[in-house]
Order: sequence, then structure tokens, then C-alpha cells
Amino acid sequence: MIARKQHVTLSDVAREVGVSRALVGKVLGSCSGNIRVSAETARMIREAAQRLHYQPNLSARVLSGQRSGLIGVLIDAQPPPVTFRTLAYIDQYATENGYRLLIGEAHDSIDSLYRHYTNFMQYNVDGVICMAHDYPGQEVKLRELFRNAENIVFVEKTILENVCCVEVDRVAAVEALTSLLLETRKRVGIVLENPVYRSVRQRQEGYHRALARAGRENEALTCYLSDEVASPDEQMGRVVEEFILPERLDAVIAPNDLAASHIVRNLLRRGIRIPEEVAVAGYDNDPFSESIYPSLTTIDDRNEEIGRHAVELLLELFSVKEPASRTIRVTPCVVRRESS
Repeated sequence: MIARKQHVTLSDVAREVGVSRALVGKVLGSCSGNIRVSAETARMIREAAQRLHYQPNLSARVLSGQRSGLIGVLIDAQPPPVTFRTLAYIDQYATENGYRLLIGEAHDSIDSLYRHYTNFMQYNVDGVICMAHDYPGQEVKLRELFRNAENIVFVEKTILENVCCVEVDRVAAVEALTSLLLETRKRVGIVLENPVYRSVRQRQEGYHRALARAGRENEALTCYLSDEVASPDEQMGRVVEEFILPERLDAVIAPNDLAASHIVRNLLRRGIRIPEEVAVAGYDNDPFSESIYPSLTTIDDRNEEIGRHAVELLLELFSVKEPASRTIRVTPCVVRRESS
């Protein structure tokens, strides 16, 4: 038995098993050729590689014409926490299919995202999943830089034509939640962040669709959050004082579960009962939303489905000679709990 060392090579594995280096390379995917290997010998080689903690040389794999086994993921550097749940599922399904992830982070800059993309290409990644591209005012730059990108899947709909993407149908989700509240409530309001972002406009559209379907399109009650820096409790305290109470709302949809929890907190401080007097709903289905009291009604984006479909679409691109555009739509679901 040879002692474990920092960088185990094919030759080390070959000596351990007593076979040629070429034979080990054939089994472990570091070289090609017509070498024949029995099932028993292949098993011994793989067991020895695992025992010695052998790690394949990615450069050698690429030079031999094989895939690198790497997937690049482009992600915003300051995303909402729920984004990391999707990333975790992407990692899970990539790992199950024999791939590892490289992460490139940027914030509010298509140029920075593209630099990460070109770095991925230098590392010979097999494909890229882009989770960050909804940057207002940078649509032309997105089209210019990514229009010829190959083996790339976008999470969320993009302005680019003929690409593969996983679209999250927040319009349908918020429409369903608003319709549910409208069944028993007379004045349903919604709190939104900056509508320059597509995801926010989707929620806005879903809210208005539900009102229109109920014949109450003239009863829209919307509060847009300012960009000023403030704690969630301070910000939602103002929402309560300047929107919920003056508008006499009996139901409100918050932009996320954290905001919803602070609306609940501020209403309870004023002796307002939930859901008897005001129903409160959030978004994201964060883990804490089920454990607080009252537990929060919310919307679950179905992050596992998003992550799984993103990896599946990318694997499909690897397997076809002439990739075609394809969109998979994931519709988030309403999770009803005590707060409504």
C-alpha cells in the first residue's frame, strides 16, 4: 500500500492495482482509446482510486476530448435568501448527474456577469445556468453579450430569443392568493417593491387579474416600498400606519415572509387581531413562516422543481447536436396557514 499524498496520480493508482497507467486512465476517464478492461479490473481500479482519494485532472480530461464535469452558475451577489434554496437544488441535481458547480457572483452588472461567463469558458465548463439577468436598463447589454452563448439555461424568463429557460409564473400564483383572500375579504391590498423588476411586475399583474376576475378592478390598493435604508420593522411599521390602517384593509399581501412577519408584529402591537381583523400573507415560504404564531399564509416558488428543471434542460442541451429553445414553466403554489 502506498502512503496517501497530496496529489495522487494515475500512476499511483496503477501501482496500487498492478496494471498499466493507460488502463487506469481508460477506466477513470482521463484518456480514450480501444483498451479493453474487464469488469473485475475496472472495479479494482475504481476502489483503489477511491481509497487513495484520487481526483481527476480536469485539463487532461478536456485535452482528451471529454467533458470537464463542471457547470457554471451565474448568480446575483445580493439575492433574496430564497435564491439560495434554488441554488442548493441545482447543486443536488448536478451532483446526482456527476457534475460539480463553479459559482460566479455579480451585482447589478451584466458586464460583470459576462466576465464570469468568459472565465467559465476558460475553465472549459460544459454549460452554464444563469440565475441573474433581470437588471433594469441593461437589456441591450444582455442581448449584445449573451446572444451567442451556447449551452446556457436561464432561470426566469429573459428578453433573449431562442434560449432555454425555466420560467416562474408568479402572475398565476399571486392571482390565486388574491382570489383566495377576496372570497372572504372586502379590502385586499398588496405591498410591492420597485416595479422596475420583472418579478415585481408579475406579482402586480396577478393581483390586478384577480380583482378583475372578481369584478373589483377599481378596488386596487397598492403600496410601493421606497428604496430608503430602514430596518424591516421600521419599514413595515410605516406600512401599517400609512397604508393598512388609513385604507382600512382587512387583508394584505406582503413582498416576502420577513416583511409579513413584521406587519403581523406591528398589527399585534396595536391590538389588531390576525386573521380576524386583518389577514396577512407573505411570499417565499421561508422555514420560519410555519413556526411563528400565527403561522403565515404564503407562496412557495417550488424551488426544487426550478433547480431540477434547470439541470435537466442543460443536460438536454449536451445531448443534442442542434439545440432548440425550450421553456419550462413552474407555477408557485399557495400555502394557506393561520394568518388568513
